[in-house]
Formats: sequence, C-alpha cells, structure tokens
Amino acid sequence: MIGGQPAFVSYISPTQINAQVPSGVAPGARPVVVTTPRGTASALNVNVEAARPGVLAPASFKIGATQYAVALFPDNTTFVLPPGAIGGVPSRRALPGDTITLYGVSFGAVTPAVPAGQIAARRPALAAPLTITIGGAPASVAYNGLAPGFVGLFQFNAVVPTIAANDAVPLVFTLGGVAVPQSLALAVGTR
Repeated sequence: MIGGQPAFVSYISPTQINAQVPSGVAPGARPVVVTTPRGTASALNVNVEAARPGVLAPASFKIGATQYAVALFPDNTTFVLPPGAIGGVPSRRALPGDTITLYGVSFGAVTPAVPAGQIAARRPALAAPLTITIGGAPASVAYNGLAPGFVGLFQFNAVVPTIAANDAVPLVFTLGGVAVPQSLALAVGTR
C-alpha cells in the first residue's frame, strides 16, 4: 500500500519490490506498508512527486567514468555504445540522421491519461514539453510518451543531429524546462 492505496507490483524478490504508485496518491510524504502471508511490516514514508524523471542508464552501462544511457537502434538488439564497449553486447556508434530509442520512468502525466497499473494500449504523449539534446544540439523527437505494451515505461524516439563524432557525447533530457539530473552520454560517429 502506498498512501493508503494498493500499489501495482511488478517484481518481488527477497530484497526488492518494484511497485508503481497509484494515480490518486497526492504528492508529499506518504506511508508504504508491505503485507505478506507472514504479516505486515511497519510503515516507511516515501516522498511522492508528480514527476521525477529518470532515463534508463544502469551501472552495467558505465564504462570508465562515462555513464551511457540505454539507447537502441530500430533493430532492438544493437545498442548505441562504442563498438565492443561491453562484452557480448552488440553495439555501434549512432550516426547523424539515425533514429534511436531511449527509455525512462516517472516522466509524469500523459495525454490521453493512462491510470497507474494499466498497460498503454496506444501511444499517449507526455503532457509536459520535452526536449532532448545530443552533444548540445537539439534532437528531433519523433515520439515521447508511454511505451506501448508496458506499465509505467516511457519511450523516446529521437533523431541524432549532425554533430562532431565522439564516444562520449553529452545527452540531456529537459522536461517542462527542467533538466533531468543525470550525466549521460552516447557514442556518435560520422557518415
């Protein structure tokens, strides 16, 4: 339960629970209560926010001091990374004009609205304005909203602008005029 309402649980392990906050929970400190067949745990407070966006960038995508975002080419198997950067992971540099797909969570409301816990059947777009810059240049964003077939997962389809080649090009997301507080990179080559 989050804020007195049933949460939408997507994963449980002995040390972790992944749950989506119900739509009707107001922002602010709200109690989280976990109940299992063994009993009910003491409430812990979490801070609920209307949006607290994060781009998918796991620790396994940190190479040296550079944190790469998880970005895929349209084949959905090749990642935007320096070639061979992560053993066993197919990768190549993005080229200007390539369309890449990135993912994130907690980017806020969408239009039309999709209640928490429901799979996005269509492609509802973000309600707040979103910009993506790659290497300081604006990327054309073909889609920004919930990923079809998933619960609470956001998808961003962006076209790589014409910029100088570099294996650690800065990637910046801005939602409603506020930069997402992550230092991320992409690998970009030349045509």
